[in-house]
Amino acid sequence: MPSQAPVAEHRSLLGVPGFRLLWGGDFAARLGYQTTQFLFPLVAVVRLHSTGFQTGLISAAQFIPVVIFSLTAGVVAERTRTKGLILVSSVIRGVALGVLGLVCGMLGPSIWLLAVAALVVGSATVFYDTGFQSGIPRLLRPSELARGNGLLQASTSATQMAGPTVAGVLVQAAGPPLAIGITAAAFLGAVVAFVPLKAADQQGIAATRTGSGAGRGGQELQKRSVLTGLRFTWTCRPVRDLCVQAGMFNLHEQAFLTAFLLFGVRSAHLKAAEVGALIGVASVGALIGSLASGRLSPFLHAGATLTAGLPTASAAFLLGPLLSRTLPVQVAFGAAFLINGLALGAYNVYAMSLRQAIPPPESLGSVIASYRMVSWGLIPVGALVGGALADTLGPHNALLTIAASMTLVSLLLLVSPLKRIRRVEEAGYAL
Repeated sequence: MPSQAPVAEHRSLLGVPGFRLLWGGDFAARLGYQTTQFLFPLVAVVRLHSTGFQTGLISAAQFIPVVIFSLTAGVVAERTRTKGLILVSSVIRGVALGVLGLVCGMLGPSIWLLAVAALVVGSATVFYDTGFQSGIPRLLRPSELARGNGLLQASTSATQMAGPTVAGVLVQAAGPPLAIGITAAAFLGAVVAFVPLKAADQQGIAATRTGSGAGRGGQELQKRSVLTGLRFTWTCRPVRDLCVQAGMFNLHEQAFLTAFLLFGVRSAHLKAAEVGALIGVASVGALIGSLASGRLSPFLHAGATLTAGLPTASAAFLLGPLLSRTLPVQVAFGAAFLINGLALGAYNVYAMSLRQAIPPPESLGSVIASYRMVSWGLIPVGALVGGALADTLGPHNALLTIAASMTLVSLLLLVSPLKRIRRVEEAGYAL
């Protein structure tokens, strides 16, 4: 009798204990981080009356550690259990915010105090994100990655929606010290969720830790691992295309958000909570887009979703500055952020899944770290560019210029071999 390959049963992902804990803790951690990400520059603009450059500097400080620590974080993620790495990172972020809240309460906020705190939180986030993303493929099967990342992207979208709104409301109603202290509590919630994670939930980690000794041998192994991640990211065309597009999109998006913060507060005379709510509208769209993509993953063409999603998300940003000349600012930018979020949510589900499915398992941490260094490393540049353009061209013209440039760059994805990939689990055969 011919043998038949076993067919994996269709299981509920939230029924997988390790994934459920990871998902719940990540929701709390991302809520704290998304609130922090908007809170720091908002305090600078509203309370310290910062210039465009100073506002960009505060935003950039949160992402500069990506360039410095990403490769190291990839090596650490391959040789450290997921639980320990994400726990320590969450504790550091919570403590940093707690201390910042106390100091601001006693001495008041300052540009440099916010910048230092942003560097600390950003550094811990690099290690958290790399460890978290490396842990997902150890819990889920390749055929489950699109569904799993759909859930994770949906919760990320929800926190991106809530974070700016929460930050705006807290600053407006409670003041910076209390707002910062309340945000620190979200990271405490993440720690509580991660503690029950068991070593058995992190299959495959032990194999990657072999030979990670100290001394010259360990340093040589670390160097080799870093180079392997960089080499794979650069030589694998689909991963390189995703990485380059992610970097260029993140640069433009951060420039747009920095200019929009200045435009909303100073040109449109919106309240802090209104600015935060408008930015949060993008996450409403991303929540819908990511959930729909995860649910419909058996029927969607992965490559078509990618090559249509990113240009659509980029072009949507043009609607805000164009429509705001004839429509209320809230309507014009609300529509722009909503369409941007819908398209970006669908794109991110497949971009994240392919980034996890294509690299060999033993190099996944280093590849993710290399990818992250490039894609997130351009965010601080975007923050500074957005602030400088707002100072030079005025916030409205800066928004229009950034959105046009973003749309043109995204069209390069149309010539990528990514468009040939039909299913995430078939990515290795389609390339």
